[in-house]
Amino acid sequence: MNVVPSRRWRILVCAFLVIATLAVYWPARHYQFVAYDDDDYVYQNPVVLQGLTWQGLEWSFVDRQANNWHPLTWLSHMADCQVFGLDAGGPHMVNVALHCANAVLLFLLLETLMRRRAEKSPQTCFFWRNLFVAALFVLHPLRVESVAWIAERKDVLSGFFGLLALLCYAKYASTDDKPKISWPYRLSVLFFACSLLAKPMLVTLPFVMLLFDYWPLQRLNVTTLKPLLKEKLPFFSIAVAFAIITLFAQRPGLPAQNTGFFDHIESIAVNYFDYVGKLLWPQNLSFLYLRPETIPVGQFLLAVIVLLGISGLAYACWRRCPAVTVGWLWFLIVLFPVSGIVSLGRLSIADRYTYLASIGFYLMVTWALADLAGNVLPAKVKQILLGAAAAIVLAACAMVSRQQLAYWQNSQTLFEHALKVDPNNYVAKQNFHIYLFEKVNPNTRKPPPE
Repeated sequence: MNVVPSRRWRILVCAFLVIATLAVYWPARHYQFVAYDDDDYVYQNPVVLQGLTWQGLEWSFVDRQANNWHPLTWLSHMADCQVFGLDAGGPHMVNVALHCANAVLLFLLLETLMRRRAEKSPQTCFFWRNLFVAALFVLHPLRVESVAWIAERKDVLSGFFGLLALLCYAKYASTDDKPKISWPYRLSVLFFACSLLAKPMLVTLPFVMLLFDYWPLQRLNVTTLKPLLKEKLPFFSIAVAFAIITLFAQRPGLPAQNTGFFDHIESIAVNYFDYVGKLLWPQNLSFLYLRPETIPVGQFLLAVIVLLGISGLAYACWRRCPAVTVGWLWFLIVLFPVSGIVSLGRLSIADRYTYLASIGFYLMVTWALADLAGNVLPAKVKQILLGAAAAIVLAACAMVSRQQLAYWQNSQTLFEHALKVDPNNYVAKQNFHIYLFEKVNPNTRKPPPE
């Protein structure tokens, strides 16, 4: 294949990503609402149930329902009710469609970023690496929660606009002789604001843009640092504004906790370690991982050793394989707002928080293994082994994702699985009991539509 693949190849890859996503998530069209957050967001929310109205538009921008401020997400739920009513299959397939779009956007983003690198390194074809990262993103079991949970529309919607913002920025930054303010730049700022209007987690996206400036765009050095920071000023200003609004909106929903500095450090280290573990071996996944009362010293020390080891490897690779460094920093930076630096209440980690953060981890692992294999194996052997390994990994992810998806078909299957993973999950137990009570006593409170 040529260094710069043809348009036909790109179209085929985009079609493959969409078909693979639909093949895994197609059963969701028959799934129901679940009795955890879906009630607040949709089927018991009187404003959302009215569909798209001027009152709903005003409410979406001024109300802090569910202790969150994400007006674009509210409007998307209203549009669902306008079109589908209380048929849960419609919103489920909207989530699936957004996930399909995000897979395509990620592949196009990686292709845009790597185009100039490919021209400078004709001996290396980055096309298959980009395809594998995008396919792993779309098929990994940690994506199931974001796609299968209607209340998590904010994840896939924010991811959609976030990837559009990064794609527009990549097109702007990779263009020679560009004007100071071009249309891709303006669109990048607009899409970044839209991503935060859908979910404010991506406030750290401007730092990811700076990582792109370092690699693969190679715009960042000592002399260009100040201009590049000035270039990101609109992004940082928007991020700060949304961070303040989010802290204000979420404060009533967070329990008061007297945790010291070292407790936060323990939580952050262990949470990052748990995320790495679930990315590498996605088993015992649940919709809610409760924060432990105490963290054993041994667990904390193991987390610190592993994280320092990966960070040391990333630092050692910053010249020879900068993708490892950029990927690891991408993972750390995007996850930082939900790492435990701010209290998450009863939560420790959540699968949905890895939606865009995981891309950095996949990038790091993919480039590290591909470069390592290239240094120790002949070219043909490398292609066969890496191709077979990639196919096995993606097939395994697809099968596990399909299995995990089945747990989201209704409230009972969701809560039963959560209690199987953790019999002491008091939140799942309490919500399961409430759901069963409401099902046999529908006059007390409306259960999820079936």
